[in-house]
Amino acid sequence: MADPRIVAAAVLGVLIGALCILAPEAVARTQTIGRGPPGRGGDYGADRDLPARWRRVIQALGVGCLLAGLYFATVALG
Repeated sequence: MADPRIVAAAVLGVLIGALCILAPEAVARTQTIGRGPPGRGGDYGADRDLPARWRRVIQALGVGCLLAGLYFATVALG
């Protein structure tokens, strides 16, 4: 029987990694809620565009989380 903590680490690693790879804008928006620059103007509800550099950084972190989750999954399955 696999340790539940290792299984949880595997599942969370894969899910968080997949989220970061597939939706980096949503991850960045969630991490920066309420921290927009003051006085930027624009229409209500307008979103800022995520620079390509930050998108790639978030996706790279997602690959790291995904690999860690897969590693924990192989350890759990033994």
